Amino acid sequence: MIRMTNMDRFNKQKDDLLLIIKNRLKSPNLDEIEKASLNQLMKIMNEYTFINRLEMKGVLSRAIIDSLTLDYSIGEKFIEFDNRIE
Repeated sequence: MIRMTNMDRFNKQKDDLLLIIKNRLKSPNLDEIEKASLNQLMKIMNEYTFINRLEMKGVLSRAIIDSLTLDYSIGEKFIEFDNRIE
């Protein structure tokens, strides 16, 4: 069995979340406000790396809570990711 490192786990979680954004952006019933929020969310996620994750921790959650207009289920997944960073 292959053991995942913390970096591998972080990168897989990040990639899975980016895929959620990309799939949602393909939705035909997406309004402009949500589209802009998803694009901003993708920009923030792309700034997160394994190296800077501790410095970035909290940025994603604050953006979702304070600024972005997202479906609750999507926002919740990203906030959970942000909260679990260690």
